[in-house]
Amino acid sequence: MWVLLIYVVLMIAGDLIDVGIGAVASNMWGDPVSLRIFLACYFATLALAWVAAVQIVERLKLTS
Repeated sequence: MWVLLIYVVLMIAGDLIDVGIGAVASNMWGDPVSLRIFLACYFATLALAWVAAVQIVERLKLTS
């Protein structure tokens, strides 16, 4: 249970950062490029947030 809660928190934080990166890219290079940058950041966040959540739970020894 804890891993899912931590994962959701990390994903929300990561998504906010991804939107910011996408907005900056949109202003610099336009919408088609910013969409690709945003999607790359989003899918990287999916994977990295899960790995980080598992490591946090293991390090803190949280149980259900």
